[in-house]
Amino acid sequence: MSIQMSIVFAVLVTEMVVLFIYLLPMPFVIRRNLVNGAAALRQNANFKVGLVFSSILMALQFTDCVKKLQRYAHTDNPYYAQMANAARGGDMLYDQLALKFYAQRNLYITGAVLYLALSINTVVSILRNLVTKEAALRKLQQEPKHDDSEVVAELKKQLKQKETDLETMKKQLKSAQTAYDALTPLEERSKDD
Repeated sequence: MSIQMSIVFAVLVTEMVVLFIYLLPMPFVIRRNLVNGAAALRQNANFKVGLVFSSILMALQFTDCVKKLQRYAHTDNPYYAQMANAARGGDMLYDQLALKFYAQRNLYITGAVLYLALSINTVVSILRNLVTKEAALRKLQQEPKHDDSEVVAELKKQLKQKETDLETMKKQLKSAQTAYDALTPLEERSKDD
């Protein structure tokens, strides 16, 4: 592997480790420190420049690998292989196959680096939301409970008043019913009426 691809592979391994650390289940304090550290890095101008520079280099490496693969795409064609064998005296173009393999390998590695960079950004934003929601939840859980005894006492007083009003209304209804019954004659009515 060339020095360039060794660096790309080192970046890939570093991104894998960072993503693994972010995805580990950790206590709230450690997770909050990780998210705050990532936010501090994003605010750092030097880190931003380095991140943009390395992302551009990875994108250029990726496009270079795609172009190399397009150059070797016709080697899978059996017609081309027959013509190449006739033109070159029968050699199977092992060098071209090796270069195609290296281009594919480089494409996969640089593609994985770019994909992991995007996934790290996504995971950090999700963790940031998670930490803010968990901090708000912890803050609400630590607040003292409001003393609702005054409200409960007022509601009990109102309930007792309503119960006495109900009893008074029942007594009034009973006395009104007895007064009505006293005014009407007690005639027994037949079922035919």
